Amino acid sequence: MVELATALAGCDGVAAFAETGWLPDRFFALLDELYAVHDAYVAHNIAASGLAIRCRRGCSRCCHQAVHGVFVFEVIALYRELRTRPDYATTHAALADYAGQFQATLEQISNTDDADPGEPMLRTLEAFAAAAAPCPLLAGNHCSVYAHRPFACRSYHSLTDPVYCTTVQGQTFNIDMPAAAAEILWALSDRLAYPFPTLLAQGLVTLAERRQFLPWAAPAAA
Repeated sequence: MVELATALAGCDGVAAFAETGWLPDRFFALLDELYAVHDAYVAHNIAASGLAIRCRRGCSRCCHQAVHGVFVFEVIALYRELRTRPDYATTHAALADYAGQFQATLEQISNTDDADPGEPMLRTLEAFAAAAAPCPLLAGNHCSVYAHRPFACRSYHSLTDPVYCTTVQGQTFNIDMPAAAAEILWALSDRLAYPFPTLLAQGLVTLAERRQFLPWAAPAAA
């Protein structure tokens, strides 16, 4: 995983992203490889631990909370995938509405003098989880970008019935990638920052708006 993270960080086009707005196909091929290795790493850890993971295909309870802590390049990769779809305009509108609701909730919590010592962002994430608002990328009970879902989604697991995932009764946890790989990827994310928020919906909306006002031209080889 560290080798692939290093290759991703050293891929041609990374240094020029701020000016070009584009990353080469090779970058996204490496990201797909990294996702595959990460998934195998998670599966190995689950098997070795003997944990009774309750997550199954078709269960979307974890998709009813705000996805946060994503890397910039994951937002770019998802935008690259979504932008080619015929329903992109509808998807973008849903993402913008979701991001707007999150920001409004965050501002309301930040400006409320209720003596709660909790950090406003954490409290907002908890509020969205309690409300169980579906991710805008959820289609029925399936993730519409499952193959391209970010590490934050790939790492999340539950030991209890999925109905409890977004409640205090739920026993959920993350299987984190090796620290050395994470350090490389966060450094790469910082290099690509435009800037962006680590909430997935806000990141996708911000990138789309940036591309609208700074319409980079795609290089011939991209």
